Amino acid sequence: MLCAALLIGTTNCIAQSSVTLYGTVDDGFSFTNNQNGSHNYQMVNGGRGSSKWGFRTVEDLGSGMSAIAVLENGFDINTGKLGNGGRLFGRQAYVALTGVFGSLRLGRQYDLVADSLMPLASSLKFGGVLTTRAGDVDNVWGDYSVSNTIKYYTPEFAGLKAGALLSLGGAAGNFSQGRGEGLSLTYALGPVNAAAALLRLNNPATSLYDATTTPQAGATFVNPITNPTFSGYVSAKTLQIAGGGASYAVGNAVIGVLYTNTRFEDVVRTSSTPFSGTATFNSIEANATYRFTPAVLVGAAYNYTKGETAKYSQVNVGAEYDLSKRTMLYAIAAWEHAIGTDSTGKSAVAAMAFVTPSSTSNQVVVRVGVRQAF
Repeated sequence: MLCAALLIGTTNCIAQSSVTLYGTVDDGFSFTNNQNGSHNYQMVNGGRGSSKWGFRTVEDLGSGMSAIAVLENGFDINTGKLGNGGRLFGRQAYVALTGVFGSLRLGRQYDLVADSLMPLASSLKFGGVLTTRAGDVDNVWGDYSVSNTIKYYTPEFAGLKAGALLSLGGAAGNFSQGRGEGLSLTYALGPVNAAAALLRLNNPATSLYDATTTPQAGATFVNPITNPTFSGYVSAKTLQIAGGGASYAVGNAVIGVLYTNTRFEDVVRTSSTPFSGTATFNSIEANATYRFTPAVLVGAAYNYTKGETAKYSQVNVGAEYDLSKRTMLYAIAAWEHAIGTDSTGKSAVAAMAFVTPSSTSNQVVVRVGVRQAF
């Protein structure tokens, strides 16, 4: 009777459903010792993760099956602008079915590399985007989502779960244009967490980085990436990211290691990408965190990336203090050192993720902020 009263006009009431509004708001203050030759003080959105809000709906279909939909928006709290290329729901927008068979998701989503390896990285544990490897060249932080994606996860068995991904480019007459494939395997049981993942994506300039046109040899190309660490390789015909890592908990401490291999294959020489051929980045990270109290956590990490013609080293430290289950204060500091020649053919400079590059081989960034979840 109650169900009939609440759902006037329906003939059946056989399922329970819920709609959840969720999100996080993150803002803070940042100091950089060198941006194009000058130090800078600025407000920075998303020091520990982008500000966002979203809707999640779950409907119980019976027999252990559920229908799920997620719409997630990203925005800059300091300007009010949309993130993720100006999309309304640019972070995630998918519909899913889950049950004893696993989970099948359709729509715009994070790729399997981000899903699987982010929990093992210092960026999620304590450092945010600032502590990613070489400007987040491996996209483990999930700065860029993949559209038109079919993703499947198996049920978990003895801590193991596998995933598969197919992204359809949608170009008529050219099935390979913008297509992507991915695989993952994760393990989580007791103190051990481990994962391995692979992504291959055609035409990353348009299918991942939001370029407006496909790069053509010798033509003018408006490059969507400004970080010189890898901007010169964005015109690649194929991007491949593979990686693996593990972490182990010992009391209040967690130690971890992460390795990624990023390949920009068949790079096309354009007006803004002077390189041609294949460029590879090998990155390794070692990290550790310690929780002194339920409210206080500290962390440290070292990142090393060997690019095609440059090397990048970075030392990161951070701390958080949880005022409540939903509100956190944080502090992060990072120093990067670069040597060699960057992807644009110039002397390599330090250029942390989403920070204006230094004019020298060194860059120091310090951030403090507050993050609230709802």
